[in-house]
Amino acid sequence: MKASSRIIVNTGVSYGRSLFAIFAALFSTRWILEALGQVDFGLFGLVGSLIALISILNNGLSVGVTRFYAFAIGEGENESKEEANERLSRWFNAAFSIHAFIPIIFVLIGWPIGEFAIKNWLVIPEERLVACLIVFRISLITAFLTIFSVPFISMYLAHQRIAEISIFGVLRSCLILLLSWFLLTVSGDKLIFYACSMVGIAGGITLIQIVRAMYCFPACRPRLDGMFDKEYIKKLFTYSGWKMLGMTFLTLRLQGTPMLINLQYGPILNAAYNLAFSLSTKATNLSDSLTSAFRPAVISAEGKGDRKAMLDMALKACKFGSILVILFAVPLIIEMDYVLKLWLKTPPEYVSPICQWLLAMLIVDRMTIGHMLAVNARGKIASYEVVQGLILFSALPMMWIFFKLLSAPLGVGVALFISMALYCLGRVYFAKRLLNFSIRSWLRQVAIPVVSLIIIVSLLGSITSMSSYHGLWHVILTTIVCTLVILNFSWFIIFDVDEKSHLKEITRKLVKRIT
Repeated sequence: MKASSRIIVNTGVSYGRSLFAIFAALFSTRWILEALGQVDFGLFGLVGSLIALISILNNGLSVGVTRFYAFAIGEGENESKEEANERLSRWFNAAFSIHAFIPIIFVLIGWPIGEFAIKNWLVIPEERLVACLIVFRISLITAFLTIFSVPFISMYLAHQRIAEISIFGVLRSCLILLLSWFLLTVSGDKLIFYACSMVGIAGGITLIQIVRAMYCFPACRPRLDGMFDKEYIKKLFTYSGWKMLGMTFLTLRLQGTPMLINLQYGPILNAAYNLAFSLSTKATNLSDSLTSAFRPAVISAEGKGDRKAMLDMALKACKFGSILVILFAVPLIIEMDYVLKLWLKTPPEYVSPICQWLLAMLIVDRMTIGHMLAVNARGKIASYEVVQGLILFSALPMMWIFFKLLSAPLGVGVALFISMALYCLGRVYFAKRLLNFSIRSWLRQVAIPVVSLIIIVSLLGSITSMSSYHGLWHVILTTIVCTLVILNFSWFIIFDVDEKSHLKEITRKLVKRIT
């Protein structure tokens, strides 16, 4: 299968999995909120944010490991099969030795700091303090397993086995959906039961993925002679170290946001932010279906030395990523109030506008996602991670100004959106400086047509929303109008001839298989 066709197939499979996850989350979150109540639901998100440092740093490690795997696979196309497998095996064993050691350090450092924060810094009702401590300790177990599994999960991504990752994602969503329904009938402390069950689901699926990776990929097996290769470990640590520095700034923003909200407005507004952030996370996972499909292809092209193909795929990632997000984000922004009432019955105050700001932030982010993939594939990311990390962190002081000087709870959404817009401009600058990524081509093929699309579909969607009665059919009509406008505008204005040809080819193959 051609690289472009494989990307389209992988994107479609992952996109379908993400859609299922979103629909499952709509029901599960509603049931979880009903079972736990607003206070416990807000506390779960607040306590969970304390291990965000481990989770985000884990993402940085995963990006680094996947990058070197995919780069090695690209280099291997110019070598014998034995040489290629040996190099990939050495990268795996170097990654395995790092990820077997790092989780222990993170847990030893994070445990006392997290418990101290819960006891002394956060606004938590006295009667829920013990439960929050237990939930925090349980969450650390999940973080440990997640970091340990990185060398194995990254091998799926590097080989572009997106379909298998999607199957595990669907399984996870189904189990969480069953758990959330069962939670309504549980007696006792539901917060602790929910945390324990989430650990069981995450741990079980992770172990299955590890065992299957060892079976499917010959390189994905621990070897003592490759675990202490200083050259490979140094390269991994150098790249992942800078990536983790940038992720640290992102983590501080993610952790600081619920803490600032908690200190200023208490757990009730935490519940509103957690719901908005949960919806935004599901939307991000949906848009990441394209990123996960493009990332290994972009890196492999750079590994082969084909810079032109790499930049071309990065530009397509910006284009397709923006369209896929607009497809669901714009109708959701327009109909947010009714969707939240349909979803949660009585949503907490401020959920709707915060959700709208976070979805707008996601649209802006996807318009430059290809620049990030290209810079990461290039490998020289030190200055990029420092500058970009500081821009992300700037959301916290902006948020504090909104809270303190303007008494504006909605400042959380505005501050996050402004910082993301600046962050995306930084991506464009660094891609131009490091890779000579054409700004003119990006403006002509992505920015200008995508912004035009957003304006047109927003106007038509808003007119449809105002001209029809409120109800489920009202939401469906708005969604249909927006979808038709987006698909037609994308096909006739945004897609080029080659992209249309690939889409037609994939569609013909799918129809042939179905019939």
